[in-house]
Amino acid sequence: MSRMALVPFIALLLCGATLPAGTKLSRAAVDGDLVKVQELVKGGEQVNEEDRWGWTPLLWAAYYGQPQVVDFLLAQGADPNRLTKLNYGNFKPGTSALILAAYYGHAGIVKALLEAKADPAIKDNKGMTALTYAKEFDFGPCVELLQPKQPD
Repeated sequence: MSRMALVPFIALLLCGATLPAGTKLSRAAVDGDLVKVQELVKGGEQVNEEDRWGWTPLLWAAYYGQPQVVDFLLAQGADPNRLTKLNYGNFKPGTSALILAAYYGHAGIVKALLEAKADPAIKDNKGMTALTYAKEFDFGPCVELLQPKQPD
């Protein structure tokens, strides 16, 4: 299993496949259960609601590499620049969904977040950006997406 898939996989094992607490929408986002996410949003769950860790469903979906959930949440108005509020694993307060996606090499999610106007200049508490992590872990497709475009 690759490094980009290993950490979320271990976290899923430790959490028993879903978060032990948090909003129902956050738990469905972690699981990648698009049907449940859609039902919960239709039923009134808020896409930008923070759970007990100060994370939104979009942050969880980016962390666990759930592209269909990310796309749906963004289409429903999830804020691509919302930052984490509390520690979770290696991630401290101030981490964006774009940083999470780039950290794990989820190029499709990076692309979707950028199209939704995620700010690639956001730095986490270590002073790192999504591009910095993508370069550090040699995720070429993410680097290509995040690299500032040179004028013609």
